[in-house]
Amino acid sequence: MSSLRDGAERLRQAAGYLRRLADRLERGEAERSEFDRAVAEVLGVQRQAFGLRPRARRGEGAKSQILMYLQAHVGQDVSGDELGAVSGIQEWARRVRELRVEDGYEIVELGSSTYRLESATPNHERSKQWQQANEIRNRAGSARSRIEAFLAANVGQVVTRQQIDYVANIAEGSRRVRELRDELGWPVNSHIDEPDLEPGEYRLLSTDPADFRDASQRLYPEDLRQRVFERDDYTCQVCKRNRAKALAAGDTRFYLEVHHKVAMADELADLPVSARHDIKNLVTLCHRDHFEETAKLQEQRRRSRRGA
Repeated sequence: MSSLRDGAERLRQAAGYLRRLADRLERGEAERSEFDRAVAEVLGVQRQAFGLRPRARRGEGAKSQILMYLQAHVGQDVSGDELGAVSGIQEWARRVRELRVEDGYEIVELGSSTYRLESATPNHERSKQWQQANEIRNRAGSARSRIEAFLAANVGQVVTRQQIDYVANIAEGSRRVRELRDELGWPVNSHIDEPDLEPGEYRLLSTDPADFRDASQRLYPEDLRQRVFERDDYTCQVCKRNRAKALAAGDTRFYLEVHHKVAMADELADLPVSARHDIKNLVTLCHRDHFEETAKLQEQRRRSRRGA
């Protein structure tokens, strides 16, 4: 009992110190070291009164403590120091990732070990997507084959770089996604193609070979494609549709490509880079209109040769 009385007295002293610290903070006079001392005192009382943290009962472990703390601060920035303190473990960041990836909680990572929970309830679709990713991750085969399977299972849905890396079980899963897009022509959108996507998010639009990207698209660097799309307001300059209008019309396979106004696809590789990348000769078209405009240009060339 004397230990508890000593702890209680020590806590009262810490409370008095915190009240004085609050006054100093209000006057703009408090320093970080003073807060460190206050935290140390409280942790010391905790250890004195309760000893080492006991093994948590099922459902009351570090992950649950972190979730409850985040749910008590929905929409607020929470630091890793807070999560480490409330969970009592050093691997709190791993538990945050589990909550976000496995359980579907919308937790935004703000950098500098700072997080924000957007909603107290989980996104069940995201949780389902993770379960699917877990099943595919355990399949035999190459990293790319697993990525292919995951993208194909989520046609039209947003997937993240973290999910891709997890499924592939490698650290450069996003590189394999770019290979699928650039080498095989898979119609995979990123934030370059679709401004509603965040960096590190992807959307496969179709698995039908008829919808695959024009092979010439690999000749245009991402920064150039983005400049063209931004200039043209992410709108096809023939049909005047953007993704929102296409979706409203039921066209889920709509996506944008860069079209060269002068050169044919089989001529692009032989053009000087300065001519191929001259933005004045480039225009934004949807995949369907790009195909049709290319066909028109080919027909014009054939007629010209016959006339000659």
